[in-house]
Amino acid sequence: MNKIVSKLLGCALLGSAALGMAAEIDVMTQNQYLGADLTPVLSAATANPFNPEVFNAAVVMTLQKIAAARPVERAKALAAQIAQRSPDVVGLQEATRFACLPHPGVPEVPGKGCDDPAVKGAFNDQLQNTEAALRGRYVVAGKVTNLKVDAIPFVVNGYPAILQVADRDAILVRSGLTASWVNFAPIALCRISHEGCNFTTRPPQFTTPLGPIAIERGFLAVDVTVKGQSYRIFNTHLEQRLLAPNLPETRLLQVGQASEVLATALGTWDGQRKLLVVGDINSAPQDTIPGAPTPYQVFTRNGFTDAWMMRPQADDGLSCCQSESLTNRKSELYERIDMIFTLTQLPLVLDMKLLGNTMGDKTHPAGNGGLWASDHAAVAAKLRLD
Repeated sequence: MNKIVSKLLGCALLGSAALGMAAEIDVMTQNQYLGADLTPVLSAATANPFNPEVFNAAVVMTLQKIAAARPVERAKALAAQIAQRSPDVVGLQEATRFACLPHPGVPEVPGKGCDDPAVKGAFNDQLQNTEAALRGRYVVAGKVTNLKVDAIPFVVNGYPAILQVADRDAILVRSGLTASWVNFAPIALCRISHEGCNFTTRPPQFTTPLGPIAIERGFLAVDVTVKGQSYRIFNTHLEQRLLAPNLPETRLLQVGQASEVLATALGTWDGQRKLLVVGDINSAPQDTIPGAPTPYQVFTRNGFTDAWMMRPQADDGLSCCQSESLTNRKSELYERIDMIFTLTQLPLVLDMKLLGNTMGDKTHPAGNGGLWASDHAAVAAKLRLD
């Protein structure tokens, strides 16, 4: 792998140098946050022995938390951040969809099941809500599905219903720009999902009494032209360090996933477009993995530059994470895991900042009653790439 990457990197940098022209682009990455921690649900689903009552309680509690996190309101706030910044390209992670269906054979009753006030606010499509709030200023250029579960039976206040869950990453492109998603199917480098790829490096499929659960994760890329210059921008969301307390650590899976993004980015590049990778890599620069590079090092040791490190101002850039409920008064961001990497060795950072990390950015009322729009701050950068 290292020899292949080194060879590809040499060709890529030669192509970039030959082009010999500066280019400016404004990019942004934002983990939208589903509104709750899914660990209790995953732990209950994979418990041995399986306890259906514990699992149901975990599902209902999670839906209540998501509803309390006011997802539609938060989507509007996140869209407002995008609109105010007006970046050319936005990488979104955790753009979730929660839907509810009536249980087969059970009549729909107002205020019951899917319509129960305790959970009905959880059922929403974060990506659809964001796009609608942007009012045509951005288009979804592509998406990839990381998790999809079509039928989770649950009972809320004695009434049964069916839950559907989908977790997606997406790329938004500002309207008016020429853009197209990169089709990886002809080169068979990955398992295709919508316009992107699911990783071949992934946790084993979990066998549960409810059926198999596959946590895929993945990446996608778009080619976009800004002011006459072409770019290829990848967006990814790597696996967490630990999925649940009763499951093995997944740090080495993170490394494999980062390596897949790297190899695909370099292996499919034509040397002409400017190349960037954005996303939530679930790993901080100071992380260590015994005997292996970290996801951050996979990129920075193979030609990519962490744009945040090129800022003239001293700032830790902590982008994760607020409390699960998003109700904490002051920001609790404690680590930097949301990244913008560029293949250009010395990008000029014209403007780079966190968005959504101050109390004034909270939903209204912005004081104690407001919520953080996400548990992550967005990272936005205006870059000049030579």
